[in-house]
Amino acid sequence: MSVPIAHERYAPPEADKPDDKKPRRLMVLLPGMGDRASAFDKHGFIRSLQQSRPDFDVVTVESHFKYYQSTTIVERLHKDIILPAIASGYQEIYIGGISLGGLGALLYLREHPDEVSGIFVLAPYLGEKGEYQYLLDGSARNEKKITTDLWPWLSELPAAHKNKIHLAYGASDRFSEANDLLATYLPEDHIVKTPGKHLWTTWKLLWPELLCKRFSC
Repeated sequence: MSVPIAHERYAPPEADKPDDKKPRRLMVLLPGMGDRASAFDKHGFIRSLQQSRPDFDVVTVESHFKYYQSTTIVERLHKDIILPAIASGYQEIYIGGISLGGLGALLYLREHPDEVSGIFVLAPYLGEKGEYQYLLDGSARNEKKITTDLWPWLSELPAAHKNKIHLAYGASDRFSEANDLLATYLPEDHIVKTPGKHLWTTWKLLWPELLCKRFSC
């Protein structure tokens, strides 16, 4: 692991730069397991965002699995990405994450809800079934099967947190059961669900739709 965490910044093309009088906005993107931060550029996520919303700068983060394994992902995001962004004058900061990156976005929101304006999670990994089974069948929570420890918070989301989460996933995604459960705790107009699996081809379709849930199109 590198400290500070490695990241890449993408400013809008010169011709598309917004009026300096408008609020500065930043999107921080966290990749999934096995993907590099550059995958967002490769698959058109950055272009899609900045073409329709040129007031956004983008930072992609090399947030690989070891940061989650060592439980340092939130600390590194906070110290190396978010706090410097606030200090440099960004008025709105959003985090987008796919799969494991979606978990990272949720973990950050739980610990620092006042530092971000919203998060966009695509097919987020939310732990194994044993971690949320108690919410499906009304059984006792099994403390021995906890890896993410998110569900007690997700199942009782304060309104201020709930309204900052936007969720998108494919109906055939391998995490769809957990994502369906999360959807029951969110406002209906914060959710995009479409046919598709846990693949970039699905996420590329979901991304612009998810942005439209938060920003006008």
